[in-house]
Amino acid sequence: MSDFPYADRLAIHYQLPESGLDRESVHDALTLMARAEDPVWESGQCSGTMYCGDHDHYDFVNKAFSYFSHVNALQRDMCPSATKFEAEIIAMTLDLLGGTPGPDTRPAGLVTSGGSASIAHAVLAYRESHPDVAHPVMIKPETAHPAFSKAGHLFGVTMRVAPVDPVTTQVDLDWVAAHIDADTVALIGSATNYGYGTIDPIGELGALALDHGIGLHVDACLGGFILPFGRELGYDIAPFDLRVPGVTSISADTHKYGYALKGTSVLCVADRALRNAQYFYQSDWSGGKYCSPGMDGSRSGGLLTATWAVIVLRHDRGLRSEPTSPPTRRRPCRTCPVDDVAGGSGGSPPRPRRRSPGGDGRARRGRNRCSRHRPSRGCRNLPTSASAPRSPWR
Repeated sequence: MSDFPYADRLAIHYQLPESGLDRESVHDALTLMARAEDPVWESGQCSGTMYCGDHDHYDFVNKAFSYFSHVNALQRDMCPSATKFEAEIIAMTLDLLGGTPGPDTRPAGLVTSGGSASIAHAVLAYRESHPDVAHPVMIKPETAHPAFSKAGHLFGVTMRVAPVDPVTTQVDLDWVAAHIDADTVALIGSATNYGYGTIDPIGELGALALDHGIGLHVDACLGGFILPFGRELGYDIAPFDLRVPGVTSISADTHKYGYALKGTSVLCVADRALRNAQYFYQSDWSGGKYCSPGMDGSRSGGLLTATWAVIVLRHDRGLRSEPTSPPTRRRPCRTCPVDDVAGGSGGSPPRPRRRSPGGDGRARRGRNRCSRHRPSRGCRNLPTSASAPRSPWR
């Protein structure tokens, strides 16, 4: 028995096939794998990676992606829409995270391929903005994401690891202060960290950064698109973003609580001078002038499009509002194993769907199926508590 995925149900391709599969066979194989894997995260028993359980939402963003799925965002002369999408994604994220122009600063940003890429670009920017430091150092809490260590390894930046308080899980400020030296180019704080979901004392870290004339990067890849809304709803969330004096950059993942497709994140900087340190230019190449705003060359126009579509769709009213009425109980679904799930917006349970003619001329019954069930993909309902808050995307 093979350990290779789906070896018992699908052929293993070791080389290019002599004759390609037909489209229906390809779709059948993809459907088989999707139906086997979706229920794993739809059960709710997953740690990270999945942040929205609404397949209707994914249908919307997949359609948005399809309009520009073939486009390379590197070629802006042919696809100026990519400039619109990326610029507006950055502008809206900066607005959310307190990026406002100052007397001598102009905030900017970059759309990257994910949280690790945003972190890597930040580390690169701090290194490049200090050319006089031969062996640059950054100080990170032990709870900070491993992507900082990866970026440090790749770019030759030493990561000093600060201990955290065992009770609060916040970084030890005294340790950080004692280990800042002439080679230190930036400090790091999390909002929130991945392991505990706690926020480092960003205000105090900012004060340390200002005192020593160095940068402060806030990793808000996890919290960037949820903490601002929680604060507006009255939760006691300490300031953590570009509004905090001393914070010079912050990363926030649109593909987490921004509900975009996987493969997008935003790196925001308080001043574009730091962003400019990430650019790559080569003007003497035989193939012509080459320029990219970061490490990536070719980028998907579809991902920029889908991310822009999600943010402008309903982020403001969707994420700033609380449920106005308790969820109702749906009828048991005769297809999925979940008898009752939270959903709806109050009132009586939804009525069975009307009979409609099928493609073969026969009538299809909607009775006793949950309102989100798709025979081809499995039930869309998540087995959440009936008292749980209703997601703005449901």
